[in-house]
Amino acid sequence: MNKRLLLYGSYGYTGNLIAEAASTNGVDLILSGRDEEKLKAQSERLSFPYKKASLESEAELDSALSETGLVLHCAGPFIHTWKPMAQACLRNNCHYLDITGEIQVFESLKGLDASFKGKNLMAMPGAGFDVVPTDCMAAYLKKTMPNATQLELAFKGLGGGVSRGTAKTMVENLGEGAVIRKNGKLKKVPSGSISRAIPFTEKPQNGVAISWGDLSTAHYTTGIDNIIVYAVLPEKVVSKMKWMKWLNPILQQGWVKRFAKKRIEKGPAGPTAEQRRTGRSVIWGEVRNPEGEVKYAEMLTKEGYQLTADISLIIAEKVLKGDFKPGFSTPASCYGHDLIFELPGSEWLKK
Repeated sequence: MNKRLLLYGSYGYTGNLIAEAASTNGVDLILSGRDEEKLKAQSERLSFPYKKASLESEAELDSALSETGLVLHCAGPFIHTWKPMAQACLRNNCHYLDITGEIQVFESLKGLDASFKGKNLMAMPGAGFDVVPTDCMAAYLKKTMPNATQLELAFKGLGGGVSRGTAKTMVENLGEGAVIRKNGKLKKVPSGSISRAIPFTEKPQNGVAISWGDLSTAHYTTGIDNIIVYAVLPEKVVSKMKWMKWLNPILQQGWVKRFAKKRIEKGPAGPTAEQRRTGRSVIWGEVRNPEGEVKYAEMLTKEGYQLTADISLIIAEKVLKGDFKPGFSTPASCYGHDLIFELPGSEWLKK
């Protein structure tokens, strides 16, 4: 197997964090994306080779992937970009990783399980903050209660912010409401309609149900059919989520989304280096069984974007060393619930 890693979307906010982290630990990396000027500047700064490739050109993708055995795909919104890259990986016998949190992408790549398995390749979306720490939490809780039938997960950030790429993905989902998994099926619910008090160790806070990747991945990792994921958000944001349902037909319009994306481009690229260094994320989870028994746990991890850069490289290096499972896989189903603790700064707060 070719031991080189192709980082696609390398000059985006998160892609650049991964490239910078790779430059300090000896990863054999190729930078890639569609903008040659940005690639050239990044290549000169980090001393990695680069290969221009557009997702709209099979020839360019095939040329870029011919030099690698693994792609770490960082160019979102992934609902628009996963398919050409996944197909290119299959054509060129490359493993596929990405850092998406989009449920549609997880479900679609699950549908390619047989194709990747037939070529002895792995497809693992969600190799970053969404979904590694929450997937590890889900796997741990399932281990503590094998007959669990309900899983609830929650997270909150301490410091930090969101990147332009994350914000644009959020714009893509404007007007779509939230999603839960009920009796094995994904079900849409109105934004802000499901909430609960999350008993964090430091201070209980209210969480609101959101469309998070674990609604797909945790189901495949644990086999649990009833899943809700909560985010702790400011009360004013939750209030807006509740009344914005009346604006859904407008929010789904293309011109609204284009306008919002243009506004995003004028904002900061993402959290500052200081925010990433000092920020933290708290992950909480709870399982219940048919007898009404409850178990829960809580962990502390790095700030989300820094976690994504570090853990995605840990996973990539495992794959390049031959440590992978053919076919569609989730982080914890492949590497176990302790994967997150290979990352310095991760610790249990309660278990």
